[in-house]
Amino acid sequence: MFCEDLTATQIANITGISRITVNAYLKLLRTQIAQFSDEHNPILVNYRSSYYLDFYNGTRHDEEGIISKKPLYGIYRVDDKIHTEEISGLEPAWVHDWLKRKVTINELDSHESRLTIYAAIADFNSIKIYRTQFQVGSNGKFRVPMDEFDIFWGMLKSRLIKFRGLNRNTLLLHVKETEFRYNNRNTELYDMLLTILHNRPLHFSKIA
Repeated sequence: MFCEDLTATQIANITGISRITVNAYLKLLRTQIAQFSDEHNPILVNYRSSYYLDFYNGTRHDEEGIISKKPLYGIYRVDDKIHTEEISGLEPAWVHDWLKRKVTINELDSHESRLTIYAAIADFNSIKIYRTQFQVGSNGKFRVPMDEFDIFWGMLKSRLIKFRGLNRNTLLLHVKETEFRYNNRNTELYDMLLTILHNRPLHFSKIA
């Protein structure tokens, strides 16, 4: 039922299992998927094996100054895969100024210069996607070509509708789940999840 992308309420109604219990298992599944996706991102230099353990156990803290806002997410492609990455440690307002070319990349330190790898940046506060790579049209104005980033963003927005908006505490897991589903859209997800969970059992996320 998870592979069919049913909600916790739908699964609870079908199985007769408490929605609280269903949600607990869905969180475990999404945590495993998120960790699997980042482990298979060849250029994610900031990946930490304990990151999702901290996230699951509720010990991860927001960066100072952006507590009240949802973080921005960078979207980029490596080979034939779409990858996402939470942009932490930067004020959304500053990133918006960078997108508008009000500040230059020379003003960034080596860590923040990672912004240059993103093809697009998703803002879940305004529910918009901002392209960082532009083309100039025949009229001399910047235009953005329609491509797979738009398709991926459409999948992300559909989750917002389906789940009636995403809480900032679960946003990361839904973004990574969409990444996983998009990159494996031509794969049998059930078989793939069985392989993932065989290598790392479901409750691994809860082990300290």
